Amino acid sequence: MIYSIENETYRVSVKSEGAELCSFYDKTADHEYIWEGDPAFWTGTSPLLFPIVGRLRDDIYHLNGKEYHMPKHGFAKKMEFEVEVQTADELVFLLRDTEETRVGFPYAFELRVRYAFVNHGFVMEFSVKNVNDETMYFSLGAHPAFAIALGDKVVLDEAETLAAFKLDENFLRGKVQQPVFDNARELVITAETFAKDALIFDGIKSKGASVIRANGKNVHVAFDAPCLGIWAKPAAPYVCIEPWHGIDDMCDAAHDFTKKERIEVLGAGETWEFPVTITAMD
Repeated sequence: MIYSIENETYRVSVKSEGAELCSFYDKTADHEYIWEGDPAFWTGTSPLLFPIVGRLRDDIYHLNGKEYHMPKHGFAKKMEFEVEVQTADELVFLLRDTEETRVGFPYAFELRVRYAFVNHGFVMEFSVKNVNDETMYFSLGAHPAFAIALGDKVVLDEAETLAAFKLDENFLRGKVQQPVFDNARELVITAETFAKDALIFDGIKSKGASVIRANGKNVHVAFDAPCLGIWAKPAAPYVCIEPWHGIDDMCDAAHDFTKKERIEVLGAGETWEFPVTITAMD
């Protein structure tokens, strides 16, 4: 089911499955910022990555002497969320652990996604509550997709020197990296940009990135995260700006979940929060 919030200028719509953003619509300009999910390319619009980001080596991890299986990007994106709050200008979606989730992720948790308006846009705020009597380990990533045309740009908030990890045939990070930003901010999206899958950066300094379009319908994504993925299917008319608290396994990574790179560590009873703010720039 799709739920919406609306003000004089914008309408934001979200699916209860995965608490997935599916529309950021400017009513005054009759313009949609979010990718439409055309199955000819990719049906997603903004999947929630939890409790892992990317892929585990062999799709397994070890925790407390047991082995668990976890698919790429975790399970939250395919689960039905409860609508906890619904007003004219705020939505809060809630996912609790179930018998099904505990098969692959042996923790009790409350995962919330809150949508609310800010100036010129909205915030998409993720929170994770550890409902256990022990430390919980997890990753979480946002994955919003924006409609573009080839030739449009992704522009980081700061000039940076960044190399992207090359993914192997199992979508794991290899040892080789390819230079992408050389004391620069701009990445022009061409048909070849994602020919070898996503561009994955670890250690990003920028606190946001913009999608700059030739038609002037620009959008900014603000975040505070150590990792960033930029991705689309090759030559597709969208681009994903993906701030991550987590990252794909290396091709030779150990299976110990407590030592996974960029893993979040949350104490018993604690709550972790991660806001991502999306604003129109025109």
